[in-house]
Amino acid sequence: METRMVRTTMLDTRIGSIELDKGMPATDDDMRCLFDASDFQRACQAYLWSLPLVSLAQWQHSARSVLDMRDIDMVVYESLGDRLGILTANASMTYIVGLPDLTRTGPLIIDYPSGSSAGVILDFWQRPVHEMGEFGPDKGVGGRYLVVAPGQKAPPNVSDFVVQSPTTNVFIGFRALDADPARANALIERFSMGSHDQPPSAEPTTFLRPHGRAWTQVPPRGLAYWNRLSDIVQREVVQERDQMMYAMLAPLGIEKGRRFAPNARQRRLLEDGAQVGEMIARANAFGGRSTSARYHPDARWREVVPFDSANDVPGHNLLDERAEYFYKAVAASTGRTERTAAKGQACLSVFRDSLDHALDGARTYRVRVPANPPARLFWSLTIYDADQRVLVNNGRNIAERSSRSSLRYNSDGSVDLYVGPSAPTEWESNWIPTTPGAAWFAYFRLYEPLEAFFAHRFALPDFELMNGNHH
Repeated sequence: METRMVRTTMLDTRIGSIELDKGMPATDDDMRCLFDASDFQRACQAYLWSLPLVSLAQWQHSARSVLDMRDIDMVVYESLGDRLGILTANASMTYIVGLPDLTRTGPLIIDYPSGSSAGVILDFWQRPVHEMGEFGPDKGVGGRYLVVAPGQKAPPNVSDFVVQSPTTNVFIGFRALDADPARANALIERFSMGSHDQPPSAEPTTFLRPHGRAWTQVPPRGLAYWNRLSDIVQREVVQERDQMMYAMLAPLGIEKGRRFAPNARQRRLLEDGAQVGEMIARANAFGGRSTSARYHPDARWREVVPFDSANDVPGHNLLDERAEYFYKAVAASTGRTERTAAKGQACLSVFRDSLDHALDGARTYRVRVPANPPARLFWSLTIYDADQRVLVNNGRNIAERSSRSSLRYNSDGSVDLYVGPSAPTEWESNWIPTTPGAAWFAYFRLYEPLEAFFAHRFALPDFELMNGNHH
């Protein structure tokens, strides 16, 4: 009896119809289609995986190329204009940041000043490595820290504290906490860092300022994203947890020890992967499946909980949670992770109005802050551009209103804040300007939050659209 096998069949898939020959892809076109799908998927996931690394690599690149920062220098981001390049920057805080490459400096000496301050050393995946200042081992007395990279040997008896970084590039940041500007500035000027291998007469740390120069820490888009990733891959150690992702990047032209020169196919897949990867990151960050529940059932505000790499779930890394946080933030401070009443700060975020529509820069909204918000120090409302996730750049140098501002209060102690392209009559002091054509989102911060916040008793209502309806 003769049996005959059908040679070809068609399989309908998400990526189209694939012709099979006895179960195998039948044509070169089918093979190319499958490999393109594989590499595109890898690019999308690599975007999510690499966000915290590219974020700091971009900061380092921009500070070097625009501000002429050396490895031993610090940049002071003091004005609102200075901070326009920082993801969801705090409009009330001065940032002092350095981003040295320890392969260029060798073991790094940090002479940290005494006084009221909070400092942190992060690796280039934005994981806390060590704290300095009041929250660190020096307890505000100051001291000498020695920072060494993988493979570097710590010279003995040269420091009070030895810090072993898992990465060769590090983020060093601190802020002066003293309310007296003169004492705060004096503390900043006493900070210094330099290579252990250099003589004491070597050039000192310089404190740079942007002075109006346009710079940005926001990860770039398109092929520029992968250029930045490839550059830092060449200059960083490979973490064991990331070896599989590095293997996935190799067919796309990103590989340690290999110059990044993608061919036309790789460019197309990388550009598509960056575009879709960012859209996945945006969906994740602005209401995705891993986003925490609403802070209060009667409003859309959600608590911003800084990513904590120490809280990885046993058995796997927090990939989605990490991407959610670092798509819209950078370098969490110690105060943000504090969960004790009357310490640190707490933060709520909202991306939509009371009718569940995106917040539109062409329209005016009101939010009524209840009397006596649970903050021992003060509270603030800050507005951010939704596309770039940075302070809203409205040309008026106003992105925040706070209880330290000269606000107009209601008779019951509540306060109405307005966000929109123009101020309602007689409410200019309570107004934050926006730009038509740009969506925005808001952070509400409480400094030294009280127990009522942690008990979810703070009922902050949604933004309500004024003077008209949504289209």
